[in-house]
Amino acid sequence: MRPSDAHRGAGAGQRGAGPLDAANLTVARALSPRRAAEVRAALQMAAGAMAALYLATILGLPHPYWSVISAIVVIQASVGGGVLNVARDRAIGTVSGALVGAVVAFVRPPGMESMALGIAISTAALAFLGTGRPWLKVAPVTATIVIAGGTGTEGPASLALDRVMEILVGSGVGVVAILALFPRHARQAFQIQAREAAGEAAVLLALVSRGDPADATEISRWHADLKRRLDALGQAAKNVIDLAGPQRETADRAALARAFWRVRSDIVILGRGFQSEGAGPRLGPWSKDAARAVERLEALSQGRAVEPMGPVDQTLALSMAVEDDDMALGAAAIGLAHMHRDLDDLAERFADLKLI
Repeated sequence: MRPSDAHRGAGAGQRGAGPLDAANLTVARALSPRRAAEVRAALQMAAGAMAALYLATILGLPHPYWSVISAIVVIQASVGGGVLNVARDRAIGTVSGALVGAVVAFVRPPGMESMALGIAISTAALAFLGTGRPWLKVAPVTATIVIAGGTGTEGPASLALDRVMEILVGSGVGVVAILALFPRHARQAFQIQAREAAGEAAVLLALVSRGDPADATEISRWHADLKRRLDALGQAAKNVIDLAGPQRETADRAALARAFWRVRSDIVILGRGFQSEGAGPRLGPWSKDAARAVERLEALSQGRAVEPMGPVDQTLALSMAVEDDDMALGAAAIGLAHMHRDLDDLAERFADLKLI
């Protein structure tokens, strides 16, 4: 049975389930680690937004909503990028934009034409300097607000100072919300991504090693799915915040993502052998060895420890392919030799990071 058939069978079973089974399935999904991570992210966002609003109001800042917006942007970074980097970049960009905006607002003569020219020049200059510098991304926005708003009773200096304080308060609240409220969220998200990547790699390797040309479309789809999963895993690795202390764990997370990419490359090489026309019958021993790798990937996806693959058996070594001048066998031999090494490395990374 193909994996897609299994999924369809499971879906049919769910459609035929009774009300009690459906209710149990709903509860199981609601209590899954992914749902728990989503709940934590929602609570972080709500608490951070409220805290930023109250703190900015207590400090007497004139526009508390800017603090709320900054807190939201920083908290969202825990899902889409490095939170500390985003907070730092937003603070530096705000200060830079406020300084530029204040200088332009002071030196420009009165009038709409000079305001428009000042905004055009300052935003163009900041955009030029900000190319490739993410910490200046928000600077043109802040400069525009200070130049345009500096004509009021507050004056450009006061407006610039207020904007800097509002952004710093919001960014600080966002970082505290990530660190103080459910700080394990990013680690758990990384764990989920790593295990799901192992499961998808297992399905893909099982399909490839079957050597059935009819699986070509399904294999392409799973390759694309695994690539997206590994991209998400690499991003999840960056999202985990490590404070002062040993940094080995951070390096291991990045190394685990790289090990997954090597395993995917091994599967590509194996596909060139197993998917060659007519190669299936003579690659039986290599297919059995690939099945061992599938079992280990499945175990990793379930959080279970695995025995090392160890060196590849000499009867499956590349020398046989050289002697027979068999390109399909050569691809299978090379792919499995690399798979033994890379899968053992992947399993060690899982153990080091306590993912199993």
